Amino acid sequence: PLVRSTAPLRSSFTMPVAHHPHTLGDGLVPLINKLQDIFSQAGVDALGGELELPQIAVVGSQSSGKSSVLEALVGRDFLPRGPDICTRRPLVLQLVHTPYHPGSTHHAPAPSEWGEFLHLPGQVFTDFEAIREEIEAETTRGVGSNKGVSEKQIRLKICSPHVLTMTLVDLPGITRVPVGDQPVDIEKQIRTMILSYIKRDSCLILAVTPGNSDLANSDALTLSRLVDPEGKRTIGVITKLDIMDRGTDAMAYLRGEVVPLKLGYVGVVNRCQQDIAQRRSIREARQSELEFFRLHPSYGEVAQHCGTEALGWTVSRILGEHISELLPALTDKIVARRNEAQRELASLGDGRPDDPAQQAAMVLEKLHGYAARFTKAVAGKNEDLNTTALEGGARIHYVLQDIFVKGLESLDPTRAMSEEDIRTAIQNSAGTKAVLLLPEEPFEMLVKQAIRKMTEPCQKCARLVHDELTRIARQLIHSLDLQRYPRLAQSVEDATKDFLNEGLVPAESMIASLVECQLAHINTSHPEFVGGSKALRLAQVEVATRRGGAVLDGETNENDVKSPGGTSRKVLGEKTNSVLSDSDVEKKKPTASSLYSHDDGVVTLREPPGKLQASQPKTDEEMLQVFVTRILLGSYF
Repeated sequence: PLVRSTAPLRSSFTMPVAHHPHTLGDGLVPLINKLQDIFSQAGVDALGGELELPQIAVVGSQSSGKSSVLEALVGRDFLPRGPDICTRRPLVLQLVHTPYHPGSTHHAPAPSEWGEFLHLPGQVFTDFEAIREEIEAETTRGVGSNKGVSEKQIRLKICSPHVLTMTLVDLPGITRVPVGDQPVDIEKQIRTMILSYIKRDSCLILAVTPGNSDLANSDALTLSRLVDPEGKRTIGVITKLDIMDRGTDAMAYLRGEVVPLKLGYVGVVNRCQQDIAQRRSIREARQSELEFFRLHPSYGEVAQHCGTEALGWTVSRILGEHISELLPALTDKIVARRNEAQRELASLGDGRPDDPAQQAAMVLEKLHGYAARFTKAVAGKNEDLNTTALEGGARIHYVLQDIFVKGLESLDPTRAMSEEDIRTAIQNSAGTKAVLLLPEEPFEMLVKQAIRKMTEPCQKCARLVHDELTRIARQLIHSLDLQRYPRLAQSVEDATKDFLNEGLVPAESMIASLVECQLAHINTSHPEFVGGSKALRLAQVEVATRRGGAVLDGETNENDVKSPGGTSRKVLGEKTNSVLSDSDVEKKKPTASSLYSHDDGVVTLREPPGKLQASQPKTDEEMLQVFVTRILLGSYF
């Protein structure tokens, strides 16, 4: 098919003309180009995302003739040139075949060839020298004047009757040694950029290699084989065939005997630097290229498959076939993305009204809906009932009942008090006076200490409820359509936080006041409070038990006092808080002889230690005092 399509073009010295045979790519390539432009303008990651559009990446080392190949396909000089790296940003080159029109409908001369940049919409370039300057200027705007590289694309469309419809991505040439002010890792940057394009199965690879180099060590083919080891989507291009050593040729390369490729190789002869300096036209270079392959004794059998024209037809045909293979799956992905976007658009509702009065009404409607949803969330009236986790008001109920209430009910102020601690409190409350049988004052002092310790958990509960209300507000704002209007959503969230913060301050103050009320009056008249007489009886039972005496019938179960929550709780504590043995007392407290001594019938007193603590209760009266105090504390809470 390649021979039949290229033979008519070789019969005369012409560029491809308007009435060229139509290829599959004539219809598909412009479609893909339009999608690429839309994705680029919309910020859709069509390369790294699930929508991978078919394209051809041109890969080659510096000075491999890559730029000359692209200019030969276009038939114009338009790419930056120089001794250093020139292509520093990927150039997406869209070639569109257009019929030649000698004039427009307004009888003004119409351009037969022109270029358009995506970043300059509506601006047409008919001077290809200006196109070169704009590429250089846009490159400088993107990466500066140094020799660094960037992944940001430059998109250029060239319409001409002398090109075949195709899309190529000109990537920076592979370099090894940084020059000038290039980054030290310039080679790694370029290789990473190239691999980011060619690793995708949707990307064809145009690997450009000079004929006067070792093909097995080609940088372009080395990279392509990393991602395409079987050579199914790599097209080899052999350049500089006219400057190979005398007596040598590239037939082994072109036949695929050195590095086989399923899509084969195409040999081309580009202009040399002298031709470019002498402004030799590409059309003249094309004629010289035809003569070279026709007259060269080694390339006669492959002449019809070599040259720029053959390369253009080959690339256009393969790209069209590649697109046709990928198009069904690509269509399904685009349809799925479009349906998803339409659903999202429908969920957003109507747009913002232009009338200020309607805008105010819309804001009020949004605020009313938010407030109603907030109330429902707290009251548990949500339409979408969650069956997997607690949310809204149920979490607040959990904080109040399962965390706060149960935490307070489990409080036992006597649990951490030993009998020595209670004796110490009793003696401290009496001061210089003797302790009476029923220690009322130490009981009140210990009760107030326990009540003060409840301030922090009560205020902590208020803060937990505040956090849960803030959580509800945040979730509602993200679930409602307020996200369509980011500033409104942020204002609503800030106003809700301010409102809740303003409510937290008086709540904490009220909690502190309630605690002060409890401290101001110790309510011993509560019907569930054990009372002094009953506490005394229970204490006597415990004393008798400790001394090994008999316990009166009917009194053995009175040490279980009902708490306000209805649960039974031991008011006398565990056995571990009982009277310590004499040996333990001797170890812990100073003996009498250590506090005073007798010398010659005179009592000598010594200073007490810095820290004093009451001794363990020894007499029945001391035990009764401790047990009564413990029973009263346990009953009060």
